[in-house]
Order: sequence, then C-alpha cells, then structure tokens
Amino acid sequence: MPTRLYQSRPGRLCHHCSATGGYRSLLMTHRLPAMVDSRLLNRFDLVLAESFRQTIRDCGGEIWEANGVVSWASSLKQASPVHANGVMRLNRLMSARESMGIPAGFFRARGHGYTVLVRSDDRALRAEIERTRRDLAVEHVAMVLTEPSVVPVSTDDVEIRRVKDPSGMLDFRNTLTAAMGQDRDVQRFVNLGLRRIQALLGPAKAAFLAYDDGTAAACALGSLIDGVAIIGWIGAKPEHRRRGLATAATRDAIQAGFDQGAVMAATLSPLPAVPFLVSMGFEEVGRYHECVIPPPSS
Repeated sequence: MPTRLYQSRPGRLCHHCSATGGYRSLLMTHRLPAMVDSRLLNRFDLVLAESFRQTIRDCGGEIWEANGVVSWASSLKQASPVHANGVMRLNRLMSARESMGIPAGFFRARGHGYTVLVRSDDRALRAEIERTRRDLAVEHVAMVLTEPSVVPVSTDDVEIRRVKDPSGMLDFRNTLTAAMGQDRDVQRFVNLGLRRIQALLGPAKAAFLAYDDGTAAACALGSLIDGVAIIGWIGAKPEHRRRGLATAATRDAIQAGFDQGAVMAATLSPLPAVPFLVSMGFEEVGRYHECVIPPPSS
C-alpha cells in the first residue's frame, strides 16, 4: 500500500500521503537536506516495493520482475499514480539501459503509461533517463520512525475507529477520495485498489478513520511488511483539515504496527507533507524522483 504515498504535479497529493493541506507555507522554511542513509534506504526500498506488489495483488493486477527490476500494472492505463503502473530498480544486476528498456516493453504490450521510481543515489539510472531526454520531476522523501510518539492529540468530539467491516471500508474509500480533491487519476486508483476486502482488512493491515461528530473525516492505513509498518493513504477531507484528525488516525496506524512487532514505521512522503511527518518523529533516510512515461499513442 503505499502513503501517495506524493505530488505528481502541482496540487496533486500522493499515495502515501495526502494530508498536506496547511503545510506548504511551513515547508518554505523547512527544507530538508538530501541525506542518504544507504543501509536504511536499502531496507526501505525492499519494503516499499513489496507494498506496491501487495497493492497490485489486492486489485487483481500483474507483476513482472527479473534481476532486481520489478514492474507492476493494474487494469488502468494511466501513467500515475505509481501505485497503478510502476517500476523500481532494487539492485544493479540489470544495466540502467535494460532497466528502462525491458519494462517499457511490458507496459507497451498493455497500452499502459507508467512511472519509474528512481532513488536519488542511483546515478546510472538517472543518467539513462537524462540520455533518453525524459524528465525526473516529482521528488519524494523516504522517512522512517523508530519509536512511536506518545504525545496526545487533542481531538474534541472526535472518535478514532479501526476499519473492521465493509461499512468502514466504504467510509475509508470515500474519505480518501474526498481528500484527493480533483485528482481524477488518484481517485480512479483509490476506487480500484481499495475495493477488495484484503486491501484494508487482514492480520497485517491496520486502517483507521477519524470521525468528527459521527462523520468520517480523516484516514490512514498501516501495513506490516517484514517487520516494518509502512504507512500510507493518509488524508483528511478539506473541511476537516488543520484540526489534527489525520495526525490522530496516522498515530493509531503507526502504533498498531509497533504493537504487532514492527521495529520501525516508514512512509514515502511528498515534500509538502514532510513537516507533518517530522512533527511525529519521522526522519529522512533518502529521496526518490518520478519519471512519468505516458501511455503509447493509439
């Protein structure tokens, strides 16, 4: 599952994290250095890729991988979000040129666009993308948390509930769709990817909703993968923002992961959401860029 976890174009909120309302001005004075912790980032890489695999399995999509390059495709043809159709290079067994060329054939055969998620320290892949005159646009921050925060969140008239049934799943999906605003690509994928019961319910899933006076207002999802609680699909409806509701739901998703034995929480964050996550104790371990490749011309 990933937190969109992103901002693929101005105004777009991403997979892993959509609770960015109100943080843009703060970000102007909170510029994180482009740090890379290779050990943690390698682990983050593997867990993130597995979260994308799980998301695609949950919506009945396809996965292809060889020599450390993994590609996944949903039934949607759109290039973004990366959850719908994407590529990651997890090691250097395959050359950068092959890492771009072979997945291109996988998606071309299906008539799909796709997004290549590129680590900031993968110089060979970045150079190959530049050679083919494609852009590396949207930047994401890989963030981890090793200890859950115990700071209470003030939530008068708010109830936090874990999703346990189809009714809760519908509330979660509707809340997240509203949080995405007018981003139709993300909305389409949310409606596809979160429709099946295994997307939000199960022993390794912890989906939470914040209800404001009985109305579902904010959401967050945690998935336990190889000892890491990966947090995504964070969002709050526009009319319920700036009240700490997304923070409350996110904290519960994080805590659920630690309660199940996670050694850390992780999320792939859009830049505008970084201060929101820093306030909960997350730290940067690396960065990624998106290379968005549109569907082939019909």
